[in-house]
Amino acid sequence: MPTELSEQMALCRHLALAGVIFCAVPNGGKRDGRSATMLAMSGVKAGVPDLLIFDPTPNGEYVGVALELKRRKGGRLTPRQKRWLGLLADRKWLAIVAKGSHDALEQLRKAGYVV
Repeated sequence: MPTELSEQMALCRHLALAGVIFCAVPNGGKRDGRSATMLAMSGVKAGVPDLLIFDPTPNGEYVGVALELKRRKGGRLTPRQKRWLGLLADRKWLAIVAKGSHDALEQLRKAGYVV
């Protein structure tokens, strides 16, 4: 079973090849206390989705996509992740939770992206 990281890397390759404007959010991973404090002080927020796509949806309904990627099997949203997805949805972002890169690509295609 692929890791969440390998799924995200595969998805990012597709997005880059399709010319999508996106970035990964540097959340997760193990950090020492000092590094975690510095990141928090510099604006890193727990629960922000894994990928942010800055291209509006082709139909213009959403300003971008907030995508939380999980492994194909297992993995669930934390309360902070749910909160962030809701906050972004309230601000006209398409909030997606995907189980692996294939699911993410399928959902993006349904939203009208050519990926």
